[in-house]
Amino acid sequence: MKPKKVIIDTDLGDDVDDAVAIALAVLSPEIEVAGITTVFKDTKARAEMVKDLLEFYQMGRIPVYIGQGLPLVERPKLEKPIQYSILRNEYEPEQSLDAVDFMIKTAAEYDNVCIVAMGPLTNLGLAFLKAPEVMKRVEIIGMGGAFLNSYPEWNIICDPEAARIVTDFAENLTMLGLDVTKYTKLTAKEMEDVKNSVNPAVQYLYKGMEIFMDKTGFPITLHDALLIACLIDRETVTLKKGDYTVELKGELTRGTIVHKTNYYDTVCETEKDFYYAVDLDLQRFKNIVMERVFR
Repeated sequence: MKPKKVIIDTDLGDDVDDAVAIALAVLSPEIEVAGITTVFKDTKARAEMVKDLLEFYQMGRIPVYIGQGLPLVERPKLEKPIQYSILRNEYEPEQSLDAVDFMIKTAAEYDNVCIVAMGPLTNLGLAFLKAPEVMKRVEIIGMGGAFLNSYPEWNIICDPEAARIVTDFAENLTMLGLDVTKYTKLTAKEMEDVKNSVNPAVQYLYKGMEIFMDKTGFPITLHDALLIACLIDRETVTLKKGDYTVELKGELTRGTIVHKTNYYDTVCETEKDFYYAVDLDLQRFKNIVMERVFR
């Protein structure tokens, strides 16, 4: 079976799930990574970290493109990622194209490319504005939003306008929301197994985990890795078809996902291929990640 050609759009460097997701992608024969783009805040630093990670897997040939650091409207400080201190060497990401143009160029060249959106949707939003006819046919799978809850989620709230553009223009979009990905937390036993691994790449990942837990106090939850696992094995998640958008106003609702389905409808009638996750097979997911990344 021909590998799935993907572009990974990532905000790697803060939470560790992006790094695990990229590792899973490059270690899986079912996937061919055409390139990796960075998004949100210091995207050059994120690109350096991506290249550093790729070196562990002898995948330095995969091009890495610097994306948009600032959201379309709001202006956060462009701090370096919290894990930046683990960087081993200096790297120079690709300069021939920026992330947005790389997405458009690749989408125009290949009919079967899938964009895996692991961070805020700024790069994607700009790509849709610049080349809507090219981008609308692209398959997109992203981590973001909450579909079973009305609370704003990080990837969407960081750039709601970009997320709204994507939901307005895209025709083939699948989102795995926080209400499902939050269950991908590593257990104490799994964390101990990772810590005790003799694999240098796993130790590199674990060092990032330690920094993340120390700086945030949060447990290790592999949100973004579920995207890659879903491409490898669609049975890891249960999807439901639906039409949805992003709310841009409201003191409590800015950045939330809004379903555009009438409550009386039992089947969503939409011409778009829009899906969202409603459940996951946690053991199936854990088997994929633990056997491929943390072995």
